[in-house]
Amino acid sequence: MIPVLAGLTAAVMWGLSTVVASRSTKAIGSQGALAWVMLIGGALTLALAPISGVPHGVSGSAWAWAIAAGVGSAFGLSMMYRALRIGQVGVVAPIASTEGALAALLSIALGERLTVGVAICLGVIALGIFVVTLRGSATDIHLRPSLYAMTAACCFGVGLVGSAKAGDELGALWTILVARAIGVAAIAGPLLVARSLPRPGRVWWMVTFSALAELIGFAAFIGGSEKGVAIPAVLASQFAAVAAATSYVVFGERLGVRQRAGAAVIFAGVAVLSVLRA
Repeated sequence: MIPVLAGLTAAVMWGLSTVVASRSTKAIGSQGALAWVMLIGGALTLALAPISGVPHGVSGSAWAWAIAAGVGSAFGLSMMYRALRIGQVGVVAPIASTEGALAALLSIALGERLTVGVAICLGVIALGIFVVTLRGSATDIHLRPSLYAMTAACCFGVGLVGSAKAGDELGALWTILVARAIGVAAIAGPLLVARSLPRPGRVWWMVTFSALAELIGFAAFIGGSEKGVAIPAVLASQFAAVAAATSYVVFGERLGVRQRAGAAVIFAGVAVLSVLRA
């Protein structure tokens, strides 16, 4: 049951972060908004680091996985923010949400085993995620944001598996700290050196919220992936459905019959999966 709750928590946090980022990126630019998310997130995790203490006896492979997770997260968010700045949430989110399926496939390739029932449930949930976020007309799908989103999905898939592997030894906090350190160096660093980091101004609360939501989502995912990556990864990819529903409530974007049907499929899949994993 913990992997299910962890995946759903990550989905809610990342979905809300996606919606907020779709606005902050348009105000101060994709990389400027992401730089502030990395800086704020890095400062928060660094402040919390003394609470968990310094990990001891960590293997080299765990550090390698943590670095892979950091690179995947930073580059994936960079591509995601670029896509959100020039594309629509309803187009970008479903493409990026395939991260869960990619992470599940990668984890299975690395030796994780699933029962037939769980595998079927994951497939049903993945189908529901795609249907509920399939919004807009063909004219809404432009090449650049779609390519950015597809690149983000691949990076996120590696990041999810890497963070789960590293979290077994490093714990959630230190795994996230490594990821944010890489993000600060790769995203915020060049802007700070060039003195071109934009001030957040009126969107300060947006970048702060995104930073907190990303951290909570990652912590939940890592905590729920101790016994396997596939289940929390696929459930976490429901962030696209959360983003679609939030856009409807906040911005008045209507959901069609396909979206309501997709939501019903997701809820049914989650319910059955919860029973199987209870």
